[in-house]
Amino acid sequence: MPVYIRKNVNFTPPSIDNFPLEDDEDYITDPDQLLDRLPQPYRMIDKVLSQWYDEVWQIIEKRENERLEESRRIRAPQYECSAQMESQGRACCVCDSVDGRYIFIGQPRGLSAVDVQTQEKVASWEEESVDIHYVKAYLIGVQVYLVVTIDDMGFARLLIFGGDKFYFVKILNEFQSDDFGSELQEGGTKLIISKCEASRNGDYLGAMFENPETAEVWLEVYKLPRDAWLNELESVLTKKEEKSEEDQGTDTQAPTDQEAPTPQNEVEPPPAATQSRKHSLSRGSSRLSVYTNTTNYEESTGGEKHTPKLSPTSVVMKLKPPPSMSELRQKGNPASSIHSACQKVDSGEVIGTGVNHILTPNHKDMRKEVFAHLHDNLMEYLPKEEEAEPLEDVNFHFMTAGRLVPTGLEQQSQIEEEDDMKRLPTTIAVWWKGSTHVVHYSLLKQHKDFDVKPDLVWPYLSPVTSSAISDDTSLLAVGFENGNIIIWDRYLGIQRGIVNIMDRVKIVQLTFLDPNICPQNLDDYQPYRTKTSTHLLALCDNGALYIMMSGPGLELDPICITPPVESEDDIFTMVQPIPGMHDLLITVLKSGKVQIRDTLQGTVLCEPVLPKSHELMTPWDPVVAVGAMGQVLFLKGNNKDYGEEEGGDQSESAGALFMYQMKLFPTLDSYMSRRRDKVSQTVHAKIENRIEALMKERIAQQGLRKHRMQERWGNMKEEIWSILQYKDMAEKKADNRPEIHYKRVRNLSQTPGSMGWTPFFRN
Repeated sequence: MPVYIRKNVNFTPPSIDNFPLEDDEDYITDPDQLLDRLPQPYRMIDKVLSQWYDEVWQIIEKRENERLEESRRIRAPQYECSAQMESQGRACCVCDSVDGRYIFIGQPRGLSAVDVQTQEKVASWEEESVDIHYVKAYLIGVQVYLVVTIDDMGFARLLIFGGDKFYFVKILNEFQSDDFGSELQEGGTKLIISKCEASRNGDYLGAMFENPETAEVWLEVYKLPRDAWLNELESVLTKKEEKSEEDQGTDTQAPTDQEAPTPQNEVEPPPAATQSRKHSLSRGSSRLSVYTNTTNYEESTGGEKHTPKLSPTSVVMKLKPPPSMSELRQKGNPASSIHSACQKVDSGEVIGTGVNHILTPNHKDMRKEVFAHLHDNLMEYLPKEEEAEPLEDVNFHFMTAGRLVPTGLEQQSQIEEEDDMKRLPTTIAVWWKGSTHVVHYSLLKQHKDFDVKPDLVWPYLSPVTSSAISDDTSLLAVGFENGNIIIWDRYLGIQRGIVNIMDRVKIVQLTFLDPNICPQNLDDYQPYRTKTSTHLLALCDNGALYIMMSGPGLELDPICITPPVESEDDIFTMVQPIPGMHDLLITVLKSGKVQIRDTLQGTVLCEPVLPKSHELMTPWDPVVAVGAMGQVLFLKGNNKDYGEEEGGDQSESAGALFMYQMKLFPTLDSYMSRRRDKVSQTVHAKIENRIEALMKERIAQQGLRKHRMQERWGNMKEEIWSILQYKDMAEKKADNRPEIHYKRVRNLSQTPGSMGWTPFFRN
């Protein structure tokens, strides 16, 4: 049979992007519902009610949007700054201490520590040609802080601030010499650090390195000897205290050259200063008290610079970014042979990342050629593959022990530890920009170079865009590019919930709020504490701000407190809870406005404004700090009339620091006077504690049990008397019943109930 093949056939290009979205109503369980779901007239009634419901819902949404727009039109009160910190010079970056006592100011030639209450400089660290652009402080002891800085050249420095003095530790991306200085290795490549963060208590530190010549990036994790640093600093301050007491006893006017080592670039206060205070430097004890000067003094540049010898840091692991998905599809496994590729395949103990497979580049090229040959007429309609951006950013969280890590790495003693200062991180969670995996690495294992395999892998379908962890690291939230949010309970090893904020909306920021502003479920029967509820704040790329409550047995119900913005100037560039008062948010808009909002309602309470001669510097990356646990606000402003002819970058007007007393804002009086009790997020309810709580409750209810037993015995007497009465009445009724006698008829052809069988009655 002949077959006719038509030539010059035009193929219709596939329209992949025009596929309709799936709808839940498209799927039916009963085929009969396809023709007749409801009989008439109920079908018409259902259609009318559905239409009426949609119209009512549209009216509700319209009124709600109008109410939100009207609330946004109401101009919040504006408050001007109370003082300008002119004595601090140009401020490049500002950071507050965890306890709110100090603020650390990064300057073009070093770092300064300022007391929040008095606004006086306490100590300073200076270095020529060092422009500090990033500073972050961590509380590692009682009034002892680990300060991490990054300058404009990409060098990361570690300093310790304690006893009102700075102590230089090291530079992470430079090689140290024997005299405790630092210098670049001759002929070596200069490495840049773009991100450097430490754990909450300063036990571990992670730094992202970048090689400008090869464009390679990697993450290095360091173990910091926190306890050793505290002991060494304590011994140094003890010697200085003993020396000062000897000098006061002998009425000496100046210290000798043989005194204890002093911090680098640190200047001793004048002898005339008499005000002093005591600082306890140990982590959990107060064995040492050091008298230090708190008055303002002028710095001098003379004298030899010394620094005490501190214990060195140690590298725990080095992590390279995984290849992108497009790179995996194009290049495949770079192994030279199948045998070497099989050796790199994951062992199967944990879910792999998809990097180590046996698909070689030759295999990939062959499959491409076969596909192109079979579909030559359709290749022109395929969408062009976009070049994926390199994974140049990394996000990581140091986490304490939990029940999500593999067996053997959970450290049961650390899980049940109630003191946060004694709980050491045991795991680090890492995800790279554009990656779809969140990988967990154990900090207890010994790793070699870059050959580090993850101990736990969380694969997802959508790229990860944001993440957040609670203060005690018991909760971990992950946000995705498709608008989904997942919350994990690491302490119990379960998933608390998953929610979709909005389709095709990217989650750009997640923040856990303090549980003291969240209502706790106290109606349970258990006399011991149960899981704690907390709020999660989510910021989307369209400017919408959502808040949801995560608690035991609760569904994640996102509430929109700020609708999506229409103007690009209204997009948030900073959303941060105020330390000590998480029911207040400080937000910065792209237009340069600084606002203080209610966390749960999203309403603007007030707007701190700069003087008319200044404007907020770099609104896309604002410099904002809050000290004294939410009492004082610091903003960095730029002079509008500033020009290079007026002094260049070194002019103080280029970056002035303004201070606001938030406790003087009338609209915040109710928030300032509100009582906030500390609520722990992690609940350590051991079996011994549960039994003890139940026994105490049982003993406390013993008096009530005696009263209930007496009442029960009284009720039993009445019940027994009622039962006896019913018995007597039943016997009397039985005696009064008529007697019925039956006469038996001996007839074989008849049976009881048949014709001829008749009973005889006798009264």
